[in-house]
Amino acid sequence: MSFFKASKKAEDVRQGGTNHIVRSGAYEVVIKAPVVSVSSGGSKSVDLFVDHQGQQQMVYGGLRVTNNDGSQNKIGAKIFNQLVIIADLEDVADPVDITLPIGKGGADKEVAALEDLAEVPAIIRIQMEYGIYRGNIQERKVIKSFFRVGDHASAEEIVNEKDFGSAWEREQKYLDHVTYKDGLDETAVAAWIAAGRPEGTGGKTSSPAGEKNPPFGNKRFGDKNAA
Repeated sequence: MSFFKASKKAEDVRQGGTNHIVRSGAYEVVIKAPVVSVSSGGSKSVDLFVDHQGQQQMVYGGLRVTNNDGSQNKIGAKIFNQLVIIADLEDVADPVDITLPIGKGGADKEVAALEDLAEVPAIIRIQMEYGIYRGNIQERKVIKSFFRVGDHASAEEIVNEKDFGSAWEREQKYLDHVTYKDGLDETAVAAWIAAGRPEGTGGKTSSPAGEKNPPFGNKRFGDKNAA
C-alpha cells in the first residue's frame, strides 16, 4: 500500500547559529526518519527526525498530509511533496515501526517512520511561530519549503529542469521572518524565552472551548481506531 504518491503538477511543486534548530532560517540537514502520527480526529501528519551538523533532533513542523476525513490537506501535502520530489521518488510506501531516541531524556521510543525518505539530505526553511494555547505560550517550527542540497533547487525547478536556485534566491528575504499570533510580539516572546519558557504566561487561551488535544501526535499511524 502506498502512503504518498509524488505529484509533478505545476501547482504542487511551486514554492510559496546553533546545531539545535531554534530560530527561523534555512538549515542543511540529513533526514534520518520522517515520523508519521495520527491526531485524535484522524488526520495524519509527518514530523522529521533530522541530523543538523551532528546534532540529532526532532523538527515538529506540522506537515499535516491528510485531514480528519482522510482527504489530502492541500498545504501540508504540497510541502511534503517538495521533499518527495527532492528525494527523487515517485512513491512513498506506508510507514514501518522503528525505534528512535526521542523519548524523555533521549529514551528510545517506538514510532512509525517512512523508510523511503530515510537518510535524505535536504535544506529545510523553517519559520518560527508563537501563539497561545490553554493560557500558555507555545512555540512551533513551521516547515515552509525544501530545497536540494548542492544546487539549492526547488521541487518545481527539478521537475522543469531549469532555473535551479531561483526560488532559493527569492526566499532569502524571508529567512528571518517570525509569526506572532494571539497578541504576542517579539518583546513578549523574548521575555518568555529568557525566563525559561514558564507556563501560565500566555494570558487567555485562544483554543476553542472543548478542544482537548493539539493537532497531531496523539495516536500512532495504523492504530486500530485511526481514521
